[in-house]
Amino acid sequence: MNELSLFLPCAAGVEPLLATEVAAILQRPAQEVSAQRAGVAVQASWREVMLLNLHSRLAQRVLVRLRHGPYRSEDDIYALARDVPWEMWFGTRQTFKVDITAQRSPLKSLNFAALRVKDALVDRFRDREGERPSVEVRWPDARVHAHLTSEHLSLFIDTSGEPLFKRGWRADKGDAPLKETLAAAMLAACGYSQSLDGQPPCVTQGLPLYDPCCGSGTIAIEAAQIACGIAAGSQRYFGFEKLLPFESHVWEALRRQAIDAQHPPLAEIHGSDVAFRMVDFASQNAQRAGVEHAVHFRGGDALQRNPPIERPGVLLLNPPYGERIEAAGVAGRQRAIVEGEGDFFLRLAQHWREHYPGWTAWILTPDLKLPGRMRLKENRRVPLWNGPIECRLFRFQMR
Repeated sequence: MNELSLFLPCAAGVEPLLATEVAAILQRPAQEVSAQRAGVAVQASWREVMLLNLHSRLAQRVLVRLRHGPYRSEDDIYALARDVPWEMWFGTRQTFKVDITAQRSPLKSLNFAALRVKDALVDRFRDREGERPSVEVRWPDARVHAHLTSEHLSLFIDTSGEPLFKRGWRADKGDAPLKETLAAAMLAACGYSQSLDGQPPCVTQGLPLYDPCCGSGTIAIEAAQIACGIAAGSQRYFGFEKLLPFESHVWEALRRQAIDAQHPPLAEIHGSDVAFRMVDFASQNAQRAGVEHAVHFRGGDALQRNPPIERPGVLLLNPPYGERIEAAGVAGRQRAIVEGEGDFFLRLAQHWREHYPGWTAWILTPDLKLPGRMRLKENRRVPLWNGPIECRLFRFQMR
């Protein structure tokens, strides 16, 4: 399995960042990785499939494309799915699930289309093996993904299992938790984990990072793992471990290489939150993530907290906004009622000007007018999506 066609889906706006990450993980020239709509395509071996699952911080899954072809009806879908050698990937004693997505598909029922994929799969097994695998909706051994466009069907086997944002360390979420993949995208977009403007990554320069609205600690913990060289998937299980091509000795060697590559933190990571309950959550999550020695959490209001270190660094935050204002805790709710959300950001900008000269501040927000409300001039804006919410990651230079 040295020529597998992979597709790694990701959030909108993350495609070029993911393409850079994939090329780095596989040690490939950038032109061999294709950034497409909502994901990245690349040719890779089975060993590299495991490597991408282990190390990617930006991908949602690692999918192997098994068939791609035109369709006009549900019968065409059945024929394409029946032609896939599913028996190479899982057996009759294992369970499976079919997920389906669509973009401008003319079919009336996606559920019926998924049913036709399932029928074709079990019919192929029954004809060849004399028995069929069972469907399991919650915890299947194998996950099949079907994607419909207006004219074509693509069929994939999922090698990740649970989505890759589930790193395996989070237990305490608090309110409105930030997905780990989005936190990693913010770190990549601001140049902390990837090169930016021709400069090496900030983490390799030893620049400190501080999130003054850390919530349950997602951004700070992701940054601390990057600073320590900890692989994103080193603490979880993957779907490929139940597929037939899986070789445990190859996987254990990859995991051991990742563990051996860990090192002391290259930079200081700090986080604080106005809600002390969230600070407790963040500290517990950091311990489970193996970075309690590399990240420092404290309670405190973002409008009052001074820099945690004398050397200028990077401010990176995803502050509570709109429906997420509850994440600020009791103090945050009271402050929002008394002074208004806009006044909070204006006072935050004033606080930064006075106490954070030389720092670079990055804020993720759905409010395109936020720089004007803060009376700051952004020198970069990066489109990112927080689930269904279209956002911008603004960069401000504190002078």
